[in-house]
Amino acid sequence: MTDLDKQKKNTIRLLLMALVCLLAAGPVWTQSQHVTPDGKGNITFIPGVRMQVRYEYNDIDKNNDFYIKRMRWKGKGNIFDVASYNFEIKIDNTGKFNQAPRALLEHAWFTFPVVEELLTFRVGIEDDVFSRNALTSDSKLLFMDRSQIKEALTALGVTDNTIGALIYGRPFGGRLTYSAGIFDNLGFNNAGNQTVLARKSQGAMTVARVAADLLDPANPTGSYDDYRSSYIGEGKHLTIGANVANVVKTELGDDVFNLFCWGIDAFFNYGPFSIEGEYDAYREHFTQTGNGPLPDIMGDGFYLQTAYLVLPKLELALRYQELDQDHDLAHEITGGKMMWTSVGANYYIRGHTFKVQAEYTFKREADNEIDNDILQVQLQLAF
Repeated sequence: MTDLDKQKKNTIRLLLMALVCLLAAGPVWTQSQHVTPDGKGNITFIPGVRMQVRYEYNDIDKNNDFYIKRMRWKGKGNIFDVASYNFEIKIDNTGKFNQAPRALLEHAWFTFPVVEELLTFRVGIEDDVFSRNALTSDSKLLFMDRSQIKEALTALGVTDNTIGALIYGRPFGGRLTYSAGIFDNLGFNNAGNQTVLARKSQGAMTVARVAADLLDPANPTGSYDDYRSSYIGEGKHLTIGANVANVVKTELGDDVFNLFCWGIDAFFNYGPFSIEGEYDAYREHFTQTGNGPLPDIMGDGFYLQTAYLVLPKLELALRYQELDQDHDLAHEITGGKMMWTSVGANYYIRGHTFKVQAEYTFKREADNEIDNDILQVQLQLAF
């Protein structure tokens, strides 16, 4: 039996175990509040699932691929009316061509409200506070996947899930959202399962974000990461945000550099129309090198997307995005600046809980053109 066969067998076992756990959670859901053994307090538990079944055809391998893009088993609840908790286990890309899925812990945090609306403390594995696109749940995205600049920052450990502690709040009735935290740069430590080059980050990563809601306010008691890329024709929103991130003593083999990132974003919707954009940039400043002086590596990227709800449940969408990784090693591999245009349609059977998405992406590279356009269709259940 090959290693791939073993990984597939283990994945099937994990899926079956998770299904049994979900079925067993039924009585807990209907009676979600129970008394602890000491009889002195209550703990609640609410299970959840996110499943995205995807079809993909790309021009690279001419392969018709059916697979489970994202499978998440979730749980959340209240702890003695003092704190709340949240956890999420993921098994992504099951059945995808040339992929070996495995179960990973995606989220696991405790949240402690300190001053209502003004100050909340959270600790654990969570979304760090950089980028609206990164902070939008993949169940509520306008397109199936996030932007290329977000993925480039994730490879550097700046966006997505990591371990740390943060504070956030929504003063002025939800008109202002602030968040700041200190994190371990897990994404960089483990990015791409690197085995050739030593990758680690010795310095704590500090990240901060501020956003203003100028029309409808955000939920004053909501979380810093409860964004949507589509409100499906509801409300009037104008949100403007900015964020920064900094980490020092990041090692890549014999090289040591400091990493600084910044970005701005904006979102507007009025009834059936919405438009969203984001620009992010990063700079790697080398303080120590193994093979002589190295120039700073600077990269940036942006996306601009818009949508219109042509029918009560049918939304048409368009996105343009660019990523320029400048002097990064990936520059030569990806063909330099990438320029992607996506056209899509979303059909909301029951809002973001149960929906179908379809999109076609035209991919262009500035230096070396690659025949790599892609067609994707996805059915999602999320609760």
